[in-house]
Amino acid sequence: MPFASDFQRSVTDLDMSAARSGIFTAGIARLQFEPENLRRFNEVMQQVLPGHPPYTADQIVGAARRVLRAAAKRLDVPFIRIRMRRAAEIRAALVDAHWQVPAPLEAVMTAIVGYLDDADHALIPRDTPVVGQLDDAILVDAAMDTLRAELDEYAEFCRFRHAEAARIGLAASALSTDREHWRRECEHELLLEQQLRRVRDSRYGETGDAPAGFRIR
Repeated sequence: MPFASDFQRSVTDLDMSAARSGIFTAGIARLQFEPENLRRFNEVMQQVLPGHPPYTADQIVGAARRVLRAAAKRLDVPFIRIRMRRAAEIRAALVDAHWQVPAPLEAVMTAIVGYLDDADHALIPRDTPVVGQLDDAILVDAAMDTLRAELDEYAEFCRFRHAEAARIGLAASALSTDREHWRRECEHELLLEQQLRRVRDSRYGETGDAPAGFRIR
């Protein structure tokens, strides 16, 4: 299951302002971007978040500097790590035969996974220390407002599927449970909870006075 129990659902975004990037770059003499790769990165960004202004090389380098400075001070830098966990969720939802992603969201997910899998044209070489996946993380971060609800639902579906598999003693992969079945089960569970709440809140015997109590002597 691709969901870690300690997964952080929200973190502070990196400030992408080049003016605040500083000049210290720990462990890397330079980051050089190929114009074609920067163009492709911004094209994918438009697929992920239409209307977003194109990023400049200075903005990406500025973000990389800040990540590297924090790493050099032995500070935790969760931005890349957490976004790449989200990327794993995107990939899992996309390839899961039992989870039907709506077409508009599928297009966004496919664009992200396609970029992640094209290492030859990555904006930042993947073997760059510390920041080798920063461009990937920025793309994933840009998609979160669009994909968060879908990924949260997929996480709930996975938990449901694993619980059902454990209940009947089968591997989760052996179940035919799909998204529609999960939705129906959620609806039934909600209806049952509403019925139980009405029963708990109701009062019996309101049409007449209750009989007086008695004691055994």
